[in-house]
Amino acid sequence: MQDIAPTISNILAIPLPASAQGTAIPEITTALAGVQKVALLVPDALGLFAYNLWKNEMPWFSSLYEDHGIIIQSVMKSITPINFATMLTGTDLKGHGIAIRTNDLLCESLFDVIRKQGGKSAGIGLNKYTGTELLARYADIPGNAGDGTDDTIAEIIIKIATEHSPNFLIAQFGRVDDAFHKYGPSAPEIGPMLKATDSRLQQTAATLTANGYGVIIHADHGQHDVIPAPPLGEGKRGTHGTEADEDRLVPCIWIR
Repeated sequence: MQDIAPTISNILAIPLPASAQGTAIPEITTALAGVQKVALLVPDALGLFAYNLWKNEMPWFSSLYEDHGIIIQSVMKSITPINFATMLTGTDLKGHGIAIRTNDLLCESLFDVIRKQGGKSAGIGLNKYTGTELLARYADIPGNAGDGTDDTIAEIIIKIATEHSPNFLIAQFGRVDDAFHKYGPSAPEIGPMLKATDSRLQQTAATLTANGYGVIIHADHGQHDVIPAPPLGEGKRGTHGTEADEDRLVPCIWIR
């Protein structure tokens, strides 16, 4: 996850955030070389474990992943605010200080670097999620989808991209994580959700690339099944935060 900020910095030909510890990912920087704008789409909790179970329900994502996808790894703890902050800064919790989404960043982020270069960034998410309480709080262009759906997130992404054309856009699709928590990543209810997610990501990426964006898609972390599972509706059936591969490994794709 620490390599994402350096990768985006390399593509946009801007300095690294000051505390960045990672290095640019050559497969992505080569593929997206020359684009002037980058969008990072984050289907929250779509880890490698769930992807391998349900990849037949995600034909578009799978076609890109099988052609040139890579695996990236969450920093610890493998939870949402820590890893979104790492995407923005290139450093871990000790460096950026975001243990919960309402904490303040302790170091420079991509938003700061792009602003210093005369550009603008956008951060998008649902109300009271990391997308609004961290990303939108620090971005130049905030996108709050309220209590909507991931379709609402997609609509705001397209609106901001077409009307404002920020140099960098990052969005959290938070309802994916909600479904994993509710049912568990192995549950049959996950298949239809990921099928809809695949279609949503494909349509969003198509509009973004048509507007000159290079698009990177990966999750912030994965999830594992809670065993034994509680009765439906009486507790989380999926969770994360550990060092297990199910929680840390996520598939990453890109397109231009």
